[in-house]
Amino acid sequence: MKNFLLFIATLVSNSIFACGFYPFGEDIRYSFLNPANFNYYSYSEFNYSSNTFYPNADGVYPKGAIDENEKLWIKYCNNKVSAEAVRIVLYDFKEEDINEKSPNEMLQYFYKTKNIEAINYLKFAKTCEFFNGTYEDPWERKESVSLPKRRELIDKAIFISNKTKNKELRLRYTFLAIRLAYYNNDFYQIRSLFDTVFKSQKKDILYYWSLYFRTFVEKDKALVNFYAAQVFVNAPDKRFMISQVFDAKISLDAVLKYAKNNEERANVYFLAGIKKSDQALFCLEQVYKYNPKFEGVSFLLLREINKIEDWVFTPYYSLFNPSVSKFSYWGEDSDKNNSIHDILNRVENDRAYAGKVLQFVNNVNLKKINDPILWKIGKAYLSFVTRNNQSCLNGITAVEKNISKKDALYDQIQIIKALALTANQESGKAEILEEVKPILIKNQKNEKFLFAIGRELEYKKNTTDAAFLYSKFNHANTEYVGYYDSGTAVWKTLKNRSNSYRDFYSDYFDYIDVIYSPEQVQEIVSQIEDKNNSLDSFSKWKQSYLKTQIPRLYDLIGTKYIRQNNLKLAAKYFAKLNIDKLANYSDCLWEKPNCKESDMFDANPFFVLKYTPEFIKQEKLFKLNKRSITEHLISYLKKASDPKEENKDYYYFLAANAYYNMAQNGNSWMMRRYYWHSYTDDAPFEDEKEFYESNLAQKNYLLALKNAKTDQFKALCLRMLGRCEKNKLEYQHPNNYDNRIENYDDFLLNKNRYYQDLKSNYADDYEILMSSCSSFEEYFKARR
Repeated sequence: MKNFLLFIATLVSNSIFACGFYPFGEDIRYSFLNPANFNYYSYSEFNYSSNTFYPNADGVYPKGAIDENEKLWIKYCNNKVSAEAVRIVLYDFKEEDINEKSPNEMLQYFYKTKNIEAINYLKFAKTCEFFNGTYEDPWERKESVSLPKRRELIDKAIFISNKTKNKELRLRYTFLAIRLAYYNNDFYQIRSLFDTVFKSQKKDILYYWSLYFRTFVEKDKALVNFYAAQVFVNAPDKRFMISQVFDAKISLDAVLKYAKNNEERANVYFLAGIKKSDQALFCLEQVYKYNPKFEGVSFLLLREINKIEDWVFTPYYSLFNPSVSKFSYWGEDSDKNNSIHDILNRVENDRAYAGKVLQFVNNVNLKKINDPILWKIGKAYLSFVTRNNQSCLNGITAVEKNISKKDALYDQIQIIKALALTANQESGKAEILEEVKPILIKNQKNEKFLFAIGRELEYKKNTTDAAFLYSKFNHANTEYVGYYDSGTAVWKTLKNRSNSYRDFYSDYFDYIDVIYSPEQVQEIVSQIEDKNNSLDSFSKWKQSYLKTQIPRLYDLIGTKYIRQNNLKLAAKYFAKLNIDKLANYSDCLWEKPNCKESDMFDANPFFVLKYTPEFIKQEKLFKLNKRSITEHLISYLKKASDPKEENKDYYYFLAANAYYNMAQNGNSWMMRRYYWHSYTDDAPFEDEKEFYESNLAQKNYLLALKNAKTDQFKALCLRMLGRCEKNKLEYQHPNNYDNRIENYDDFLLNKNRYYQDLKSNYADDYEILMSSCSSFEEYFKARR
């Protein structure tokens, strides 16, 4: 099994990272009801999670807890020895350590009471330990499973058991024989020993340990499920392995016919509910019906709420599918199953299911169940899930009086309270409420909580405070909430067009870069720069990071106006960077030779084209930054549009070059983007088509062509128009896995109307201009 788990983990890891990282599983799951805050540690391996194939490395008992076997030994010793003494003998001692000289309290008790039978049992058990396991055979030969020494020990255990006077020791010897028989592949012996010795005995931990092995050799699948359910409930250390045996496809009616009482029926429904990754309300109702005092009722409720959280809040806040989903994110139907519209529709269905669970909780008699606090919190939380925020807040108010503020559970319900308070506001009037502020400060390292509050504000039109909260994410200091929740926030946008490896965000700047309008970013800056606003401690915390980012935000506003082709406003905000003492403008300010190869703007976008020899003489050098480029573009366009200008074709051509260079294939793409990549992005930038199609460049090359005086310059304009058209065709007809096009280059050439015009009207020039870019200089000089 250990090798199998390793194989599964490796397989999953390879499938996730083979094509690059993409958030999945616990990275994306939203959970605000942490199972660790409730007293169900022995069930922790079955907390709802996408990590379903890992046993608990720390065991199933909390530190210092006394397990059932230890309790049996303490009782056997008439409560005269400590649990620690028992634990040391059972788990730390070797056979040679068991002697009269040992100071161990348990051994001293046996020697003083002359209980040699117990001493001999412990020594024999230590002898068996080496053989309680399977040993790897690289040739996978079956005969290696059965060992003569193990057979000898089985026979000896049975022999001693038959002559031992003490009943409990007899059962312990029989259990050792059963366990050895399992590893010796002797299934007949297991059945025989269990059915003749244990079947009629009192059901203590020895019984359930023995039943554990008996389950593996049973052929009746319904009976296997019944045995598994009883072991699962009563033998915590066997839960993970025995749960793998339970077959959810077997009819529960067939399993339940073996139950002799309500407790056993409840156990069956309990394990059936644990095994369900989908809705398990029916199982929860049945466990409550048959054994309401059973702690499994409460744990199953907790698990169901954790499921609902994933189904509702993971999509609602992050727009990812739930971490455990029946829908594949990749594949033929991925777009159909994973569109934002479909994801949010499923959220509403799951909120409706949450309402059914809430109705059940409302009908439960709290005097009958073992953990009323959990049920009260669950009731309040489910009210929030179903959007009954006021009912949630009323429930939280009632329950928080009964929980110490020092208890982790108190912080837990404060998080739920903050979410409900924020969600309970009117759209367009939402703000960070005074009662929510200290909760945010206390949980500032929990990115998912901060993001959820921010998302609630964003959904209610308060994008400014949302951005402030998103800016507080510092992944290096993110709180590790636990194995089942990383605390780190990743999310998508409602404007996502399709699924790709790049359709999510984890940083505030990347997000507002794509989603916020320039006016929304201006509002963020205005709030920070408002000198009339006296800041309280929370506001100082809220603004602390973005206050250091003002120059970057000015740059972003200007960049957003460039995307809108609003050049005057772009220049206005870029100008602020030159006068702001805080500005650290990293763009290359001067042309060569001062520019380093790695600097931005290492070539003038008006006079130099990427992958093309320089062919336009620049009369006067000027600074190369976003402001200067924008102001020169405004100037050239103004001159080009002047009816009296004699060189309209020249200025339109320079403007067209700049627009071309601002696109993905240009040398000044950073005028529109903060990152460059060779592939077509799926991010919903408002100028996405322009960035890939070079439409503004094409528009201005057409105006240059219209005002051209010579055939050679007209031919050059057509050549550049053809470049723009090629970019457009590649964007509209990508040659990818979904759209394979044979003879792709010929396809692009034949559909390119400007190249066809160049070929038809300037045949001689076509061959020269298409074969070499070095001819551009000659053709540009021939403008007059």
